[in-house]
Amino acid sequence: PDDWDDEPASIADPDASKPDDWDDEEDGEWQAPQIDNPEYKGEWKAKRIPNPDYKGAWVHPEIDNPDYVEAKDVYKRGPIGYVGVEVWQVKAGTVFSDFVLTDSIDEAVSFMDGRKTSEDDEKAAKEAYEEANKPAEDESSDDDSTEEDKDEEDHDEL
Repeated sequence: PDDWDDEPASIADPDASKPDDWDDEEDGEWQAPQIDNPEYKGEWKAKRIPNPDYKGAWVHPEIDNPDYVEAKDVYKRGPIGYVGVEVWQVKAGTVFSDFVLTDSIDEAVSFMDGRKTSEDDEKAAKEAYEEANKPAEDESSDDDSTEEDKDEEDHDEL
């Protein structure tokens, strides 16, 4: 209703008075303490009337699905030929070469032993890759350029 919540829940105590030693400049403006409002009716709620036909919260009826077939041994799979991996990386260059999916520790260990590489082999492969992908340097040089011109090219202007 429109007029239900016109009354506040608490009001200033009408019997309270400002203390004699209260200084407005030092203590600030005096405010009376709050008390419960005797005319406050509380939060409005709709009246509820009994419903003799009420049967409880509605529950969706469950019926059997004639097309349902229970899948047995869902965890068993045949040979897997592909693995999809989504990798988010900040700096490009991460390479994945082999994946193994197994439930046998011995098989995983033998897989790793057969594919281990030494750190020196990895460094040599990285150096060869960087050498192959190094940008080609411009070999044409001007004989007219002086030592000062080369120094100026190396320095950025502020």
